[in-house]
Amino acid sequence: MTLKFEDAIFGKKTTITYNREEQCETCGGSGAKPGTSPVTCSKCHGAGYIQVQTNTPLGRMMSQQVCDVCHGTGKEIKDKCATCGGSGHTEQSHSIKVTVPAGVEEGQQMRLQNQGEAGTNGGPYGDLFIIFRVEPSKDFERDGATIYFKLPIDFVQAALGDEVQVKTVHGDVKLKIPAGTQTGTTFRLRGKGAPRLRGNGNGDERVTVNIETPTHLNKGQKEALKTFAKASGKSVAGNGKSSLFDKLRGV
Repeated sequence: MTLKFEDAIFGKKTTITYNREEQCETCGGSGAKPGTSPVTCSKCHGAGYIQVQTNTPLGRMMSQQVCDVCHGTGKEIKDKCATCGGSGHTEQSHSIKVTVPAGVEEGQQMRLQNQGEAGTNGGPYGDLFIIFRVEPSKDFERDGATIYFKLPIDFVQAALGDEVQVKTVHGDVKLKIPAGTQTGTTFRLRGKGAPRLRGNGNGDERVTVNIETPTHLNKGQKEALKTFAKASGKSVAGNGKSSLFDKLRGV
């Protein structure tokens, strides 16, 4: 089952439809024509296996093999059901409601009892296993209950500090950026991650700062930066190599 990133975080209720082998309604899963019943296998006499003799360099050896007539059931169908051809099963479309738990991850499985295919000889239904696939998010990355977000800010915000809005799966929150923040600095937002499958609340969101260097400056901005460079005792060639900006990325 493929889930959107947010559905894996918060869970969802949905209906799935799939084909499965169900008990034949005509024969009730026996495989025999209505009004008749399977009889004791004529080859294995009801044992379900036969003795096989094999000649080897060490002499004759006896081994057991599953009977090729009754396939181990000990029963043989003389008059087969016209609907299922003696298999006892027919392929049918089956729909069920599924509740996806909050916090599931890529590759995890969910087992639904008795929602698989019908057993042999009228036996009980098996189980259905759902394997989850989670679509990637354009904003977040996830590792377990921890969610990661990359926050772009400019060098002025990094140098002077600021209060910014940060995306989380639970909605935007405010985050204070201290003055002098460096590229790669990570902030922790407690409880803003994914739910833990076994309870104990939510994980955290890790916000990593990425300081962006401006690529297009007007005349006033250039003059302001030259003034800043002069006050800092730095020499700026102004040849387009942006040596000052390279240094400011780490402010």
